[in-house]
Amino acid sequence: MDGLGAMETRFSVAAADVDAAIAWLGERGFAPCRVEYGDGDAALVFPLLPGDRLGALAMALPLHLSSKVGIVVGDGPPFSAGR
Repeated sequence: MDGLGAMETRFSVAAADVDAAIAWLGERGFAPCRVEYGDGDAALVFPLLPGDRLGALAMALPLHLSSKVGIVVGDGPPFSAGR
């Protein structure tokens, strides 16, 4: 395994948008397992999902509520020291 499937998925929104993001995702069949708050943002954390469900989650994310500019998948360079 390349390690990409062995981690939680996180989606960041402004803390003020948490309820709207959870409602949006709930309408599409997804719910975070927890929410982590910090520095005015909140990370919706989703459990490990199989590939097809992970793809569906990616399509369901409310990008209009995102507090981040990009999406990071995996822990390879430049996000780690390398393998």
